[in-house]
Amino acid sequence: MRGLRSIAVAVIAALALLAGDAARAQQSDKKVVRIASARGVNFVALWGLGPFAEKHGLRVEMVAAMTNADQQRALQVGGAEVATQGYQNPAIMAEQNVSNVKVIAGLYLGGQNLVMRRGVELKSWKDLEGKKIGRAPGTFAQILFILAAEANDVDVSKINLVNVTAVGTAELQALRSGDLDGLVMFSPTVDRGVVEGYAYYPPCCDISSTPKFNGRNQLLAANTEFLKDRQTAVSLLKAYVEAESYYVQNREKAIEVAVQFTGVSRDVVVEALKHATLEHRVDVQTAQAIAKEGPKFGFTKADMSEKVPSYFDLSYLAEATGKSVDELTLRN
Repeated sequence: MRGLRSIAVAVIAALALLAGDAARAQQSDKKVVRIASARGVNFVALWGLGPFAEKHGLRVEMVAAMTNADQQRALQVGGAEVATQGYQNPAIMAEQNVSNVKVIAGLYLGGQNLVMRRGVELKSWKDLEGKKIGRAPGTFAQILFILAAEANDVDVSKINLVNVTAVGTAELQALRSGDLDGLVMFSPTVDRGVVEGYAYYPPCCDISSTPKFNGRNQLLAANTEFLKDRQTAVSLLKAYVEAESYYVQNREKAIEVAVQFTGVSRDVVVEALKHATLEHRVDVQTAQAIAKEGPKFGFTKADMSEKVPSYFDLSYLAEATGKSVDELTLRN
């Protein structure tokens, strides 16, 4: 009897090994797609893409890349097949004559704003004049802030603009201590200040409120070498749209996944998700409008707006969703 039991154990162990080998073989058969992205809360449809990609025969490898410039570089040199980009990137790529990158989908709206230190009253945009506001030069958040302030008749020269980094830790400390009256940045940094109790979102002054720009934020782009395999590109976008829909409908799961890949507390993630909208549709007109502002803000030397549309190809998304390119295009 003891011998039979030993044989049974050995058989079970062997079957387990075979099952593991089969699972590994099946996993290795899946096409690998590398995606370069920051670890932001609102990138949840990418960092949580794995299970959805597997349904379509793909395996996703996430490549952590902090800035839009890092992500663009990864696409250009082949460090990733897909990456997130900002709405100003098409203009930058046009001026740099980048020829191997196309925007294929949207990612999210919002997720960047102005917060003020508690005790500093801001009842209107004009109240910004004389305030000390931290902003990270080169970020899209600070571009939206300036454009929104100007649209609301603020004399920007009267705002005490303080250059800060985009890291967030020292910036929040400066806000807490009173060295800054306000801070313009993206989630989850601004949300952390709100959750910790020393910052608030001023009801008067949403930097996404200008009709011309409407808080557009992140896009999804791919390199043209990857796009040559149309079936794989379309499959990836099918998985992506499914993931987006799932995390919109299952907020608790979105929170769980975001906490895992960001390392941010649950309370901060919950706050951050209130201020952004996952969105796979794309606003080409806004990208062109932003391109016109390139020389003013220094991200391009010339107005590249005429070349910007050539950096968008929504045909893959149209095939993945069964919708027309027109239906996938956001408009102001």
